[in-house]
Amino acid sequence: MGMVRRWIRAQFGDGSRACGAPNVFESPWGRLLVVAERDDRPDAAAGAVATIGLGGRGWRSLEPVVRLLSATIIIGAISGAVIGGLGGRLAMRILFLTSDDSVKGLTSDDGFEIGRFTLSDTLGLVIVTAFIGVIAALLYLVARPFVARLGRAAAPAMALFYGVVGGAMMVHRDGIDFHVLEPAVLAIVLFVSICAGFGAAVAYLVDASAADDAWSQKSPRWLLAPPLLLLLFPPFLVVAAAAMTVNWAGAAADPDDRRWHVVQVGAVVVMSSALILGAVDLARDTAGLM
Repeated sequence: MGMVRRWIRAQFGDGSRACGAPNVFESPWGRLLVVAERDDRPDAAAGAVATIGLGGRGWRSLEPVVRLLSATIIIGAISGAVIGGLGGRLAMRILFLTSDDSVKGLTSDDGFEIGRFTLSDTLGLVIVTAFIGVIAALLYLVARPFVARLGRAAAPAMALFYGVVGGAMMVHRDGIDFHVLEPAVLAIVLFVSICAGFGAAVAYLVDASAADDAWSQKSPRWLLAPPLLLLLFPPFLVVAAAAMTVNWAGAAADPDDRRWHVVQVGAVVVMSSALILGAVDLARDTAGLM
């Protein structure tokens, strides 16, 4: 606060302005409202006392990002639960029906008994995929400032990215899932499609939630506060902090700022590298399973 007060003294002076007259300054800390008030206490120093009020420009610029962060957590959890959890359960059911009867009773790579579909197993999978969905959605929020220029093409671009990178993480030659479930090409298509569908849904919904008139920007704060409790857990906090930092910096960056251009190029290089490596890994595993 000392830095703020020194800045106020330099701008406001020693109290020569009329007491009670508000003075508004733009500062590095936001918009400052300074009102000169005379302190008539016997032990007070002579002269006016500057009363400082923050106009809240910093919070006003941060609040939409916080709201978008909460909306992203909600979107990630729902998309993960529905597309990843229920969609994954449906995919396993389809593959069970198209596979030989010998697969019944085997334990899948995820610890589920193939051919046995219970409510408890399904709920467990839905909960796990909801948490995974939150992390995956927050990662999109990190990347959002760099893909926003794609406009409507962002959703199909993220479908491709998540389909390839997520598919590469799910499809593997180890274990039994992609060896005993037939046909293998159908298993690969189904799980890659789940990842791609998640990426498209998250990109579309998060981008829509960033609009000024979106539900996330108009909902009461108490409604958007509970999802932020996930930030008490380090994995969510780390990704969320990165997302907040990047989105806030992107909103405040000057279009001609060379440093921001360097960050943008770096982000594109990282995402492109991940896409290429994922494509190579997915192609290698696909070829090995055929």
